[in-house]
Amino acid sequence: MDSDYFGWNLLLRTVTRDVQSDFDILVCVIHWYMTRKGFSCLGIGDDKTIVDTEKGTELLPEDWNAQGDVYKLRYLRNGDLYILTAMKTQEVALFHLLSVKDTELTNVQFKVEEIVRGRTGNLPEVLNDPQKVLKKIAEHLLTPKAEQDKREAKRERSRSPPRRNPLLEDRGINTRYADPFNVGRGDLDPLGRLGGGMLFPGPSDPFPRGGGIRDPGFGIPGGLPRGAVPPGARFDPFAPQPTNPRRPGRGNPDYDHLSPPGYDDMFM
Repeated sequence: MDSDYFGWNLLLRTVTRDVQSDFDILVCVIHWYMTRKGFSCLGIGDDKTIVDTEKGTELLPEDWNAQGDVYKLRYLRNGDLYILTAMKTQEVALFHLLSVKDTELTNVQFKVEEIVRGRTGNLPEVLNDPQKVLKKIAEHLLTPKAEQDKREAKRERSRSPPRRNPLLEDRGINTRYADPFNVGRGDLDPLGRLGGGMLFPGPSDPFPRGGGIRDPGFGIPGGLPRGAVPPGARFDPFAPQPTNPRRPGRGNPDYDHLSPPGYDDMFM
């Protein structure tokens, strides 16, 4: 675990006499973590220009905590200047990091009494749950604002239920049996995966009407053997289908009530 906090003990040794409060120790933690992420400190203040003679360091400058109620530290990373502002309001410590190049501002805040447990020792002896604290610094202070917005938008999408696209078929139900206009769709599939075709329903019609084929073997002595008409097969009955004696006069006419094709064409 100590390898995760490499350099902390060395930094703390250089500022032990300067640390006057829990807020100070939290500033030290922020500074140490920034140097681990490639920042180097140029000194105190908020000057937005870089002098050629300035050299960055991993150490805190002299008088870093002798600036009153607000601390300002200048940092350099990849040739770009950053200004860290640290302030304490009542029980909350606020940290702002300004990118001078694009004037982008990121920030993070902590309740000092909740996370600081001591001012000496290894980082787990100084902070409660140091991994959580460092993760918060990385995500809120050291991550560019645009990237933070993308991450938050992704979280929102994962929390909200997916919107149903009305243009896409709902895979949760078998729409072949829910769509009465799907009759004949099987004619378009050469593999026959969509079930029976034809304009008029057969034995497996999901929406049986008054004239539906109830008994495909009606009219044949002994009827048809089981399996003679597979489900979904294109089938013309051998004889007119019987009506329902219990509910006479109900339902649509059966197909023998329909006129034969081309009945009005004298040349057929």
